[in-house]
Amino acid sequence: MLDPFGKRAQKLLNEFGSINDFLEVIPNYLDTNMALERVKWVKEGDVPQSILYLDEWKDLISFYALLGALAFSPYGLEMELVKDTNLKIYLKRIMEAGEFEELALPVERVNTSELPRKDRVILEKSLHEELPPEEKERRILQYKMALKDFLIFNEDSLKGFYVRKGHVYLNKSQLITLWKKSFEKNLEKTVNILYEIREELPEYYMKLYSELSEVAREHFKEKFERLGSTTAQPLRFHLFPPCIRITLNGVPSGLRNYGITVLLTSFLSYARICPNPPKRDVKVKDCIKDLKVIKEEILPVIIQAGNRCSPPLFQDQPNEIKNIWYHLGFGYTLEPNLEDSGNSTWYFPPNCEKIRASAPQLCKPDRDCRYIKNPLTYYLRKLYMQSKKENTAGEEQ
Repeated sequence: MLDPFGKRAQKLLNEFGSINDFLEVIPNYLDTNMALERVKWVKEGDVPQSILYLDEWKDLISFYALLGALAFSPYGLEMELVKDTNLKIYLKRIMEAGEFEELALPVERVNTSELPRKDRVILEKSLHEELPPEEKERRILQYKMALKDFLIFNEDSLKGFYVRKGHVYLNKSQLITLWKKSFEKNLEKTVNILYEIREELPEYYMKLYSELSEVAREHFKEKFERLGSTTAQPLRFHLFPPCIRITLNGVPSGLRNYGITVLLTSFLSYARICPNPPKRDVKVKDCIKDLKVIKEEILPVIIQAGNRCSPPLFQDQPNEIKNIWYHLGFGYTLEPNLEDSGNSTWYFPPNCEKIRASAPQLCKPDRDCRYIKNPLTYYLRKLYMQSKKENTAGEEQ
């Protein structure tokens, strides 16, 4: 298989009805050690033949098994390892096959007569006799893609690309670069979908994640020591998703209870004390030793946002403070103790679909919202990217 998100892969996946159903059957055919073989080879430096020439079924289930594991930690070194190793696997297959029609890219073959000859001569340098044949082959514009589709995968400038009549014409090198971007986007998109259903996944995937994490820590040992993992840490407000930033500024009366009590309370509490919960039935007392962090860092932010509402939420509804504690999992109370944690459910942040349905005024996506399904994963992604950026800057100094 040339692309786990391509046409052939989608045809096989469609036979199972949904990705949930597909992930349900994988543990029946694949043990975790076999799934990990897709990443463990990184120690050797080259893709082993046994992985390179896997049959379609084993290839697909071993790849998606890893994506199921990533549902428990969508952004981190584990994803980086899975992405890097599998990019190399599929890229090597693509280069050997020399075929691109099965990839997850809406491309068409170019008819040699559809481009003006003078343009071809300039772009492909076909008349430059000093160029070796393989270089001329590399420059030939063999494929085209509708401009609207191209911009989905390539958000950068169109500089360096030949555009004609609503299509972008691509040589083999440009197509490969575009495919790499599509692979990364599709991987991230799929993992975000699985994040929303991770509680429904078999225990197999949690076990696989733990084993995958060990491999990632070993491979990225130095980087892991610098970056660490996504654990409880002070809130970084500038990394919040748009819906949370809007809510922090206060919302009108029709949105107050949902925006402050449901969305903001759940987001801030998880983001601050348990940003990457393995499951949703976790309790606050599982994550902290006392209520100081809630009373000093989370509750004041919630109250300030409530006071910015129109009319101010807690002046208008003083008992809503009890509802805040209820949504934090302490029951309907005004003065909880840590031992009260678990008296009610600690509400998990609603996903983007629910926010759009319940409070569409809060949903103003920015470019980083693409493929994100939950405001918490937006924050996790931004935390990880910021950590990588800070680490890179530190290395350059």
